[in-house]
Amino acid sequence: MQRDIQTPDKCQARFTRVSSQHGAFLWLTFFVFCTIAIPTALAAPATQQVEIWQQKHGYLGTLEVILAPNAIRISEKGKDIVILAKAPDWKVFVYNKKTKLFYDMTLDVWKKHGLRVTWTMMSATSDWPIVKAGNEKLLKRDADVYFLAADPNAKAKLRMGKPIDFSYGKAGVYWIDKAPCAKERTAVMLQLYKTPEVQSTPLALKTFNKRSYGYQGASSNAPEKEQMLLETLSITKATMPSNTFDLPPGYKRAKDDHDVTIGKNNSDSLDSIVDQMGLKENLK
Repeated sequence: MQRDIQTPDKCQARFTRVSSQHGAFLWLTFFVFCTIAIPTALAAPATQQVEIWQQKHGYLGTLEVILAPNAIRISEKGKDIVILAKAPDWKVFVYNKKTKLFYDMTLDVWKKHGLRVTWTMMSATSDWPIVKAGNEKLLKRDADVYFLAADPNAKAKLRMGKPIDFSYGKAGVYWIDKAPCAKERTAVMLQLYKTPEVQSTPLALKTFNKRSYGYQGASSNAPEKEQMLLETLSITKATMPSNTFDLPPGYKRAKDDHDVTIGKNNSDSLDSIVDQMGLKENLK
C-alpha cells in the first residue's frame, strides 16, 4: 500500500480548510447571538433608581410617594387617584384608575390652585410663617428644622427682616429633608399637602393648638394639643420602570380635576363650598 506523504504544502492546505470551517462556525454563532440576545436587550424596559416614601397626611390619608431626581408619583393607599409629574415640563397629571379619566395642568396652574377637592382643607397652613431653628436626624436622614411662628405679626416681621417674638410660643415644627432636589418636584408636593414653602422634600409637620385660646400656638403657660399633619413612616430604595411616571394609555381627559377626584355627582356640592369660601376662580 502506498502511503500518502504529508508534505508541508499539504499540511498547510489542510490547516487552511480547518481554519475556514472553524471561522465559519464562529461567525454563525455570533450571528445567532446577535439575532436573539441583542433584540431581547433592546426590548427590556428602561428603569431608574427611585426612593419610595410612605407618608401619612392628616387629611389625605396614607400616601405612597415615589421620587426620582426628575419625577414624582403620589397615590393614596387603597384609593384610585394618582398624581404624577416629570421633567422637562413638569406638567401635572391627575388620573383615576377606576374611571379611566385624567386631567392635566401646567405646573404654574397647579401651584395656583392644585386639586380643587383640597381647597377646603388646611387653607391657611401653607401660608404659615416659618423660621429656621436648626438641624437634626429624622429616619436617619439629615433634616432642617423650622418652627411655625405663633407671633401674630410674624409675617410682617419676616418681610421686614425683624426678629420673631417667640414669647407667643411656636405653632408647630416642620422637618425638611436636607438632600437637594428639583424645585419643581417639591412644588408638586407642597401644593397637594398645603404645607409652607421650602426648598426640599417635607418629612414631617407637627402643629400645636393652644386649648385655652382661639389661635394656634403653644407657650409655656398653656396646655398644648399636638397634631401630626404630615409624617414620613418609611423610606426605601428601589428600581422601577421609567414609565412609572407616565400616564397609562387608554385614559380620557376630563373637563376638570374634580371630575377625576370626586366624580360628576359631587362636583356641584364642591362648587358651592368653594364659592362660599371665596375661592372660585377660572381654572383655564
